[in-house]
Amino acid sequence: MKFRLLYCCLLLAFQNPLHAQTREPSLTVNEVIAKIKQNVKPQWVTTRTDTILIGNAFDTVTGIATCMFADMNILKRAVAAHCNLIITHEPIFYNATDSIPDFMKTDQVLKDKVAFIKENKLTLFRFHDNAHRNHPDQILQSLADELKWKIVSTSPWILEVKKETLASLVDSVKKHFKVEGIRVIGNPDLEISRIGLVPGLAPTLQMHIGVLQRDDVDVILVGEAREWEDYVYTEDAVMQGKKKAAIFIGHLKSEEPGAKYCADWMKTFIHGTNIVFLKNVNYWWTPK
Repeated sequence: MKFRLLYCCLLLAFQNPLHAQTREPSLTVNEVIAKIKQNVKPQWVTTRTDTILIGNAFDTVTGIATCMFADMNILKRAVAAHCNLIITHEPIFYNATDSIPDFMKTDQVLKDKVAFIKENKLTLFRFHDNAHRNHPDQILQSLADELKWKIVSTSPWILEVKKETLASLVDSVKKHFKVEGIRVIGNPDLEISRIGLVPGLAPTLQMHIGVLQRDDVDVILVGEAREWEDYVYTEDAVMQGKKKAAIFIGHLKSEEPGAKYCADWMKTFIHGTNIVFLKNVNYWWTPK
């Protein structure tokens, strides 16, 4: 009996030594971030935004979730998916710097969100500036891939489609992203063949109006913009008889493909750790 027990123990220990040798060790949050930094091309640049926003850098990672906005829905789904490291493209504390202003320090919504993060031992890392600086720009490349339009320039990003009307183009964009309430400026019958991509919230006028100025751009596909900038400029151009247009699909939809791209990209150099992309639900609805 003793011999049989010893035999079984030895069999379990040695029946698959190759698997035991090749099994990836668990990574800490710091080790995952280090791998991300090593794989950004041409090199990682230290910025104010790309850092751990909340959590513990030395925790062992049980799973990684990528997302566009780390809202409560995403936090709960990450917990359900056993992911304690969340890589978010945008801020989590409602402002660009993720610093908490004095008037928000006693805000119950913010306090409850922080409490949930701490109770579930989540760590949130923001990956923004270097995602855009990566080669290729993860956000713009992923949007181009999502739309399946031909890339003709990446400085600025200009895509080409078979000539169609603005109305037809907008209809296909709306169906693809499954979003209500797309805003459009321009003649519905305007023929479109070249589209300038301006996802997210472009920080300078040159990044959006500068693209629309080009002779080889018919329309810009925008995330969001201040209405006194793109909106008024495009409307003025139309009123002057210029063949220009603008499509606004919202910050979330215009950059969210980048969060999926990020998950797929990390899978090429992080192994043995579950990595999932979590899609945000649309926040707003349009009355009929």
